Amino acid sequence: MNSSQARRNLIALQRGEHCHDYAQVLIGWRGRMDCEFSATSGRLTNGIAALVPASAGHLYAGLSEESELLVIDVSLNDPYIRALEQACDLTFSETLFQRPEFITLDAAAMPLLDFAAGQLLPGAQRGSALVSCQLVSLFMTQLVQSYSSVPPLPCGSRLAVAELNRLIDRRLAEPPCNGELAAALNLSESHFNFLFQRRFAMTPQQYVMIRRMQRAQFLLLNSTMPLAAVADEVGFADASSFSRAYKSRFNQTPGSTRSGQGSEPAGGTGPQDKLSVASACSGTRHSSD
Repeated sequence: MNSSQARRNLIALQRGEHCHDYAQVLIGWRGRMDCEFSATSGRLTNGIAALVPASAGHLYAGLSEESELLVIDVSLNDPYIRALEQACDLTFSETLFQRPEFITLDAAAMPLLDFAAGQLLPGAQRGSALVSCQLVSLFMTQLVQSYSSVPPLPCGSRLAVAELNRLIDRRLAEPPCNGELAAALNLSESHFNFLFQRRFAMTPQQYVMIRRMQRAQFLLLNSTMPLAAVADEVGFADASSFSRAYKSRFNQTPGSTRSGQGSEPAGGTGPQDKLSVASACSGTRHSSD
């Protein structure tokens, strides 16, 4: 394959194994799909992506009838990809596609999902090569910006993201404040906030909210817990405040997610939604900063 392409892939309840000589970006759009590599595995839902190096064998299994991915097939021989590598001073095979990895798309990239899906409607063949090229450009640029947005920092000044995530995930029912997060990483609160904004382009509490909502989505899709119990599990005082925050994140109600019959498009929050997401923290047991 000498040129990259963007496409929609309806997985539904299919399962199988893939291995190919080009890299891929698998982006969850609708429903959910499990993806397993030899050393790691994850579940693709809206806004969760897998970076797949060339020749990285992986198992996949669709978990709902509507499971559908946005797929970027990346040819490292594509002249555009080579030009992007040169412009960014990155070698993708040694950075983005060095190993299989699951990532959460930045908030700025979330509105692109529904836009891309609309551009890639089944049967829309005319102009599809141009549309595909445009979408490859959009998504690869977003991924590169996410990878390279943080300038090199002095030793000891990087955020321990894995430890940060573990702390947040242990405290979803009682979300930690910025001071607690900073203390856990042995940083002053001001320095932590500075590093966090530079790394994620959002506030720590917006990031905490995203992880809470991702856990809530998982519980709605994979358990029969009552809505009030799910709200309690992710730190909301009542179901109504939880529902408002959930709809701000996913553009559909918790009930619609559970039934799979939501009429509103599944999507993420763009930059214009950050304030509404942050304000939803007012329904939590812990105040947000």
